[in-house]
Amino acid sequence: MEISVESLIRQSIDQQRILLVGNQRKKLSQFIRHILSFNHKAFNFFSEGQLTEQKGAPVLIIESDSQLSEFEHHVLLLSATLEDRLTEFASLADATPKGGTLIYPEADSKLKSIGTKERADVQPIPYKVIPHEIKNGVTTLITSTNEKFPLHISGDENMLLLAAAKELLKKIGISSSQFYKAAATLS
Repeated sequence: MEISVESLIRQSIDQQRILLVGNQRKKLSQFIRHILSFNHKAFNFFSEGQLTEQKGAPVLIIESDSQLSEFEHHVLLLSATLEDRLTEFASLADATPKGGTLIYPEADSKLKSIGTKERADVQPIPYKVIPHEIKNGVTTLITSTNEKFPLHISGDENMLLLAAAKELLKKIGISSSQFYKAAATLS
């Protein structure tokens, strides 16, 4: 059964609402949901009018391309977008409430200018390609303590999205160790 945004907001009043926007939102939400599930963390997920619920979920992950301003997000995660969406994304960023978080790609100058704009009591968090190496065709994540986690995925876009997921997941209680172990099982 399809759920309206208005109903979704009422149902999620006690949850932290995380809004994923941009061209890479679907793959990004896939990574985030996989890592949360791997670590047995409850979350609700809303996409294309459908809500998947887990009992006691403290967060609601919203993957959407329309009605963005209606979601009343607490955390906004920006990924690559077309030029004609920049004004809309800037308005969304401005709608981030006090105490909220705005996560943006540091290498994208247009999204960086949105992310770094001064906003009262909103925490901006940049992300860039996660440290990794490629040897014999295998991509391996490298932690700050030089631990290595071989991956089943590769490519610069995936490494950038993993970095975005890591920053978001850190905000909602996933440790680096939990993140890397789960990321190594992505396919």
